[in-house]
Amino acid sequence: MSKRILMPVLAALAVSACAVTPDGAPPVTSLPGYEPGADSCGAQAREYLLGQPVSEVDLESLARTVRPISPGQPVTMDHRPDRLNLDLDGDGVIVRIWCG
Repeated sequence: MSKRILMPVLAALAVSACAVTPDGAPPVTSLPGYEPGADSCGAQAREYLLGQPVSEVDLESLARTVRPISPGQPVTMDHRPDRLNLDLDGDGVIVRIWCG
């Protein structure tokens, strides 16, 4: 594709990203099946795990996708509403449970 065609297309995409709805609110964008604020991975039902060492938890039985996160561990920024995240402290104890 030539630069002559590519630049206007990219400019149009950039401007459309700033679009607003007729009432002035930004457009709502979300993942299919995801409602903001929803407990889509069942984190609330698993709050009983808070304070337990992750080594004593059967992770495969918790959710389809579980991600234990140690302090300082790099994690991807992709949002997956069905993923159960377990924040751990330095000793491997679960301190936070959340979806994403």
